[in-house]
Amino acid sequence: MSELKYMDLSLDEILKNLQMCKSVVANQEEAICKFRDVILTASNKRVVSERKTTIFLAGAGRSGFVAKSFAMRLMHLGFYVYVFNETIAPPVKDGDIIIIISKSGKSNSITQIVEDSKIDNVKFLAVCGNTKSDLAQKADARIVIDSLPQTLVRLEDYDVKEFMETLPGALINFESDEGVRSKLEALPKKAADLSDNKLWKDIEDLPREIRGISNIYRPLELILMGTAFEISALVLLDALVAELMQSLNLREKDLKAFHDVLSSSI
Repeated sequence: MSELKYMDLSLDEILKNLQMCKSVVANQEEAICKFRDVILTASNKRVVSERKTTIFLAGAGRSGFVAKSFAMRLMHLGFYVYVFNETIAPPVKDGDIIIIISKSGKSNSITQIVEDSKIDNVKFLAVCGNTKSDLAQKADARIVIDSLPQTLVRLEDYDVKEFMETLPGALINFESDEGVRSKLEALPKKAADLSDNKLWKDIEDLPREIRGISNIYRPLELILMGTAFEISALVLLDALVAELMQSLNLREKDLKAFHDVLSSSI
């Protein structure tokens, strides 16, 4: 493998999560259609000149960047759109739509918006990773993105023979213990299901010294914190834009008419 081993492995993990987006669409078609249809009820500059229904978006941290990206596309589609905490955002009024993007649905800023949204008769949409959160439970429509568990590896893909030869001789003479070597060889080579009771029994059967100086199994930190959710949310919402375009009978040239050419030239 190249010197960029971990970058390559990280890309594999990201692509696996993105591939899972297709199953999100397949398994949540009804919910996504409802999500889309609520957005389509908002006022659109191409249809009416008066703003009656505004779309507000929010997200904490990197999810906030995803919210801004989707807000930009909604603006291109002709909707009246604002992002929470921007200085030019007007107050939410009766009948508006709030879209919140949050993996946990539990950050202080997000829960405050959820609580405050009770004040007005708003439609509430959520893109989240936790179906049990208040964010998910109170949404009129939601898209749930489950991140895949990270790849688990055995002692950083160590070579069993090489690993045993590096053990301190005073610890125990493992080199001559073919039984221990065979048990190590029998463990899964790459990924492992940590809910597999047999796996843990096999690990428990290893000498305590080996279990004490090695992790045996540990996750490779290839996708940090909420990255898998954030990238998946960005891609899913970009794909939803194509659906909205078809519903509004728009093409890319129509969206460019609402594109901020001055900012793009900076």
